[in-house]
Amino acid sequence: MQHGWKPVCYKTAMNQKGGMLMKRVWVPLCLILGFVMLAHSLYFWGGLASTEEVGSLVRERASTFSFIAWCYITAGQGLLDMSGYQESAALYAQGQVGSLFATMNENAYTALSHLFKEVPAIIKVSYYGGPLMILFGAFAHLRKPKPFKTFG
Repeated sequence: MQHGWKPVCYKTAMNQKGGMLMKRVWVPLCLILGFVMLAHSLYFWGGLASTEEVGSLVRERASTFSFIAWCYITAGQGLLDMSGYQESAALYAQGQVGSLFATMNENAYTALSHLFKEVPAIIKVSYYGGPLMILFGAFAHLRKPKPFKTFG
């Protein structure tokens, strides 16, 4: 008879390892990726609002197009103005979607919907992914196992 040996439930062992993996890897990874995507979206949309060709049109139509786009444009332009990077962000936005500026100026009412159909995939991923990853990371942080401490 072996003393000190206890059979370990496979499910319990996996939950303990999975909880540590979630705590150490997935939660920080989700939060870091979320904030990086959020910064990219603020940089792009703030730069798009800072362009001379379509900046006023984008600022004007953003509130009717999407609440998220309006938030990105407003916050992004404010942050870029404070930091002094509005010219480089405008050049970045122009490099990404500069070919669409002529069609955006032709029809002001559908400019942002046409723009959103034609933007590169990285911009769409950061547009939706930033807030979703931050929410997922915050939810996972709240759900991760917490140690139970006793005094005595």
